[in-house]
Amino acid sequence: MPHKVRICILVLIFLAVAAGCSKDNNILERAGYVRTVGFDAEKDDMIRVTVNIPIIIAEASETQQQEEIFSKIVRSSKEARILMQRKTSRKMVSGQINTVLFNEELSRRGLWSHMDTLLRDFTISKRTEIAVVEGAARDIIETHLPGHSRTNQYIDRLLKKEFENQTLPHVLLHHFCRDYFDEGRDPITPVLTRSGKDLEVNGIALFKKDRMVGKLNASDILYFSIMYHDQNRGEFTLGLNRPELYSISFHAINNSTRITTSKTPEGKYRADIRINIHGGITEYIGNLKMGTSERAELEQILSRHIEEECNRIVKKMQQLGVDSIGIGQHIRNKVSYKEWRAFYKDNYIQDMDIVVHASFKVKNFGNFFY
Repeated sequence: MPHKVRICILVLIFLAVAAGCSKDNNILERAGYVRTVGFDAEKDDMIRVTVNIPIIIAEASETQQQEEIFSKIVRSSKEARILMQRKTSRKMVSGQINTVLFNEELSRRGLWSHMDTLLRDFTISKRTEIAVVEGAARDIIETHLPGHSRTNQYIDRLLKKEFENQTLPHVLLHHFCRDYFDEGRDPITPVLTRSGKDLEVNGIALFKKDRMVGKLNASDILYFSIMYHDQNRGEFTLGLNRPELYSISFHAINNSTRITTSKTPEGKYRADIRINIHGGITEYIGNLKMGTSERAELEQILSRHIEEECNRIVKKMQQLGVDSIGIGQHIRNKVSYKEWRAFYKDNYIQDMDIVVHASFKVKNFGNFFY
């Protein structure tokens, strides 16, 4: 091929690429990438939508981090987007949303219309984090929290850290929607609240379909989590104010949970939840000696305590009529479609006998023991 022809071809390719780039509508300096969205309940079935858009301004050799925050009372999130778009010099882009917050009042009304909107927008990742907040989502998004560079980044990192450490069930947008449609499991979300100058995970919101009907406290998260899924790391501390166990802390928690279902002669369904847990002791305050047979006594105390707490949480879920750990899925996978349709009803969990069995084993107890 002649040299001049090759040069012409290269020039044409360069021009085509340059022309394609010039049509990119989401140029970084002109786009406003929404990172956090908050939904609050308002009067007359209206909602308040609040968005956080981080902005990086480069001036000479310095870079400044700023935020644009917009809030509107509207009928829908798309209406809010149109109204907010009129107030910013940047094109609002939804493809970078990390977290969606719903306040408790709106969660108790029902969230599906808002979840449906998030699902329909193909630019929004189905791995977006969702959480219920106590108080107003707007207040959390608009407030600068001392010690944290940007609130939206703080929320995202807080939830990711809890998920990765397995101290909180990993719940994303697609998990909530999957459980909403699934017969045999109800959705959950983490609960966030203001705690002085910080935020904290304050429990787990329990949903019946798309409506929040109750909440587990922060102290219940561990016991719920070991019933909800298997863990291979994590840590927890508990105290019983007893001579043999005043306080104890564990790390590297590893548990396997198995749910078995059966049908009694009376035609009633029963579920047995068997939890095997292993953990290493990092702190122990009590009068038992870890290096002797008294360790078995400690394991027995822990096993009974975990059983009691898990059974208490199960009873609470039954009172609320929610199946947040998916017991119904195990029944559905075991019986015929006809039997499932005969069994499945709105509050099937309330008619079941559910018993938790726990076995705790200490796998190590630090570098020093006596």
